[in-house]
Amino acid sequence: MSASVGDFDEQPVILCVTASRSKRAQVARLMSGHGVVLMFPDLQTVRAVLFDDTAASVAPETGVVALGRLVVDQQQQQVNWAGQTLPLTRLERDVLAALASPPLRVWTYQQLYERVWRADYLDDTAAVRSTVKRLRAKLREADTTVSVESARGVGYSLVDATSHGRH
Repeated sequence: MSASVGDFDEQPVILCVTASRSKRAQVARLMSGHGVVLMFPDLQTVRAVLFDDTAASVAPETGVVALGRLVVDQQQQQVNWAGQTLPLTRLERDVLAALASPPLRVWTYQQLYERVWRADYLDDTAAVRSTVKRLRAKLREADTTVSVESARGVGYSLVDATSHGRH
């Protein structure tokens, strides 16, 4: 089920908070088609995604976004993790820059698509999902503590495990 931003008034938003992947999968199956389901492994992640506006910083004059050891420099067109440059494409870098910009929050597919691709969103999540899949793989390969989390049926958010004492 896919929901656009305008559809939220007509659909319930359900928060599922449990460390159990199997329980989250069970809730997803049970609630499929009944609203927007946001899945979180713990309350710290809920707070980070929905309310934390202090974890990331941006220097507007330079276009540099920093989240812990992650630095996205749009002018230099590069991303660094702990001083090492990550080999990201423009799309991957732009998605990461959006997700890392304060306040940290859930970005809808539409918001990401319009910001990164600079075009009208036609309710097709494939381009965003594909780019996020490649970005996740590169973040894992670089052994970062930041990860792109899914908000089922809505979009994505960026979480830095070290800012909340998780590993």
